[in-house]
Amino acid sequence: MKKIALIAVGIIVILGGALLYLNHMNYWPFHTDKEKGIPDGEIKNMNQLDRTDELSLLLAASGKVGYNVKGSNVSIYFDVYKRDKRVLHKLVTEFGSEKDTQLSGTIVWGILGFDVFKPTEIRAAVSNNDGATSQDSFAIPKDIFGKIDNAGAQTQPFEDGKIKKGKKYILQGWVMGKENTGMNENTFSDKGFKNQEQTVMLYVVFK
Repeated sequence: MKKIALIAVGIIVILGGALLYLNHMNYWPFHTDKEKGIPDGEIKNMNQLDRTDELSLLLAASGKVGYNVKGSNVSIYFDVYKRDKRVLHKLVTEFGSEKDTQLSGTIVWGILGFDVFKPTEIRAAVSNNDGATSQDSFAIPKDIFGKIDNAGAQTQPFEDGKIKKGKKYILQGWVMGKENTGMNENTFSDKGFKNQEQTVMLYVVFK
């Protein structure tokens, strides 16, 4: 009898743990309106286009991001800095409402061109799991990438985890200058901007 009871308790513990995991990760049958595989309040890097995919031949860079967060707005911006002075700030696309609500879905973006250092256009789409989508494109001014010395580029360098409202999550970043072009957590900060002749970034912000 004790053995049967222990087996029953073990089964309950295992099932309970499995259900807690499914609930935490927003898998079926829990929270079917949320982005599956992402805990509440978090952002996640998702699969990028395979570089052997035919579509990738049209894109210099691309990516996909998933998110589940209580908020009012998801905005994608394109910024250009000359040292620590911002000389261009462009809203690419955004999705949101006047008050906080459940925002769950994906961001898909691509930069047209054959060379990441010679991009021509940005296209981005923000999709919410309630069926709403916001998408737009932005033609990159030709003079931004006209002169390149010791340039570096990086795609979606941020780590998965809790979303911080107002933080810039870099989708694609470029640094250009005669100094070190390596990228780290300080690259896209005021201190980092001062160390480069030019910094360009495509990023998403949650509000």
